[in-house]
Amino acid sequence: MFIIIHTSEILMLIVVIIGITRYGRLNTPFKILALSTIANLVIDILSDIFNAKYKNNASILHVEAITEFIFFSLVFYYLFTSQITKKVITVLIIAASVFSVINALFLQPFHTVFPTYVNLPTLALLVIFSLLLFKQMLLSPLTTPLLKQGVFWFNTAIIFYGTTMFLNIGLSNVYIKNPSTDYLIFYFWYIILYIFTILIGIALLTDDKEINSTNAL
Repeated sequence: MFIIIHTSEILMLIVVIIGITRYGRLNTPFKILALSTIANLVIDILSDIFNAKYKNNASILHVEAITEFIFFSLVFYYLFTSQITKKVITVLIIAASVFSVINALFLQPFHTVFPTYVNLPTLALLVIFSLLLFKQMLLSPLTTPLLKQGVFWFNTAIIFYGTTMFLNIGLSNVYIKNPSTDYLIFYFWYIILYIFTILIGIALLTDDKEINSTNAL
């Protein structure tokens, strides 16, 4: 387990380095994405510290759930061309942030309970954003080959992460009373993180403000 967990952090560190070294060449949404990788790495390190010191990282997971949604939603905000969609995303970010605080204080106490009430709806929203962005890409295709578009790789990463992690959290809730299945959930969780991190890294490598652009930028 030690190797699996820290392999994920090493992959994330590599992606952080990619984001930092290419930051000046990235479009605005991908600069936000690069910043999100730094935030995620810091949160992961804090999670390890809390696990080691307190044997409980629930409070860090509450922070991670809403931080992740805010960062990815802001990336979508700058990628969408529709002003209506942008306004909806703004409202959803505010609503999710308020609900996250309410959830942490009253529904799923931040010091003991995993924030599924935040994770599940925000993951679903990210998948919806991703589908809408794919629709926009189809209606307004770029001249840049698809596999050289950071937008494509980011969107692929989000729709993969949103759907598979939603399933994994759902399975965790179903099998929570059966400890023998814990290892399956654990491995599934980290396989998802490995693939997602790699896809984000490819997105940061392929985006270039001098090559790739969208009408939103």
